[in-house]
Amino acid sequence: MSLRRGAAHGAAWNFATAVGERSIGFAVLAILVRHITLADVGLIAIASALSEIGRMITTGGSGEQVVASPGDRTVEAGAFWAQFILAAAIAGLLFVAAPVLARAYGAPALSWVTRVLSVNIILGTFLVVPSARLVQNFGFRALSLMSLGSTILGGTVALALVFSGRGLDALIAQRIVGITFYAAAASITARWYPPAFPSLAAIGRALRFNIPMMGAAFVDYVAATGYVVLIGIRMPVAAVGEFRIAQRLAEVLRELTVFPASKVFLPVFVAVRDDPDRRFAVARSLVDVLAIGSLAAAAVAGAVAKPVVVLMFGVRWASSAPVFAALSLIVPAAAVYAFVNPMLTALRRPVLVSVFAAINAASTALAAWFAAPEGLLILAWTLAARGLLTAILLLPALSIGIGRPAWPLLRLFTAPFIALIAARVAAAALVPVLVQQSGLGIVAMFSQLAVGGIIAASVFLGTLALLAPRRIGTLLGQLTSAFRRVPVVAEPVG
Repeated sequence: MSLRRGAAHGAAWNFATAVGERSIGFAVLAILVRHITLADVGLIAIASALSEIGRMITTGGSGEQVVASPGDRTVEAGAFWAQFILAAAIAGLLFVAAPVLARAYGAPALSWVTRVLSVNIILGTFLVVPSARLVQNFGFRALSLMSLGSTILGGTVALALVFSGRGLDALIAQRIVGITFYAAAASITARWYPPAFPSLAAIGRALRFNIPMMGAAFVDYVAATGYVVLIGIRMPVAAVGEFRIAQRLAEVLRELTVFPASKVFLPVFVAVRDDPDRRFAVARSLVDVLAIGSLAAAAVAGAVAKPVVVLMFGVRWASSAPVFAALSLIVPAAAVYAFVNPMLTALRRPVLVSVFAAINAASTALAAWFAAPEGLLILAWTLAARGLLTAILLLPALSIGIGRPAWPLLRLFTAPFIALIAARVAAAALVPVLVQQSGLGIVAMFSQLAVGGIIAASVFLGTLALLAPRRIGTLLGQLTSAFRRVPVVAEPVG
């Protein structure tokens, strides 16, 4: 399979899985939150973020190291045991610190919840290496099916528990069951089992590669989700639950528009890292896809935020809608940042990965810390503004990755961003005029969802067609040719 077809098929499987997985996941979540208090949602959000920070630190870099060293079993052994030792240490530390954290957040139940979820840190070590083996061979179909299976199994267990009156236990079990299934399935599919303990030199080499990447994984998670541990200190736990619903919707928006393609970036850039001209051409094509796709999704999501939240989670969560509308604007920055890690990793520049990841996370943490006391809406708009600023600050990283100035890549976002603004303004002005029903009833919400979505999508595509007519045709041609056996030479991006 050619590089183009491998990347396209991988992205397609990632997208299909993201749609299926998130559809099932949100169907389960929509049921769960109707039977769980705001405080419990906030409690799980904080405890999950704490355990995920630990898991991201310990697994960061291991998968990338294995992908970048195809077939090297010594690297695999060093990567696994290095992360396992660190995972056991961090899980133990979190277990001991749980009561202190519970007092800091003013939530006694946080202690035992954090201790239970710390198990995920160790479970995650059995997932990274087999997944990396599959990524090396563009085995995204298998990974996609396993990810979907983990979501279904975790959701089934959670629903069984919540209908038996154990709401908090349901949220906890959903996470543990899901990652356990994924790790077991990936290991079996990749025919991997924990290797014998390698030499200390192999572990040392793994740590030297992984430590900068661990730092990057930590700050990446803080920037994407983990900053919830900061706002939990600055506002009540129930408010964290309300924010978490909007944050989760924004995360899914990124997962559907950015992550399906970004998961194939590392093997793609590894394949072209020694050819600067080809690396730039690949980066330009990928940026064009993400710029149009991510901003179109943000335009529509912001326009229909209210009916989406109310229809999915109920009237009780309606106040999360404007928060989600603001957070959806973070997607463009996520699309830019999606290139930094894989491009620099492919060039074997892990220290630079950590530096630019730290910039992204530090700006997010500062924005969250200072804006949280001002209320959820101020917090959301502050985070959105921070995302746009950080996209500009990441230009040096993109320049290093493509080996030339990155402005030509960033300019690809200009026309779609103008189209996004036009779509959001048009929907805000026309929906109240065209939809006569008021209130939060089902009929009114479905009407706003349909009308708002159609207006936002139509205005976005119309504006983009006026500003950059060739880009839509070029994009469709590139996507079509990627799934055909006959290669097509891509036209220059206008």
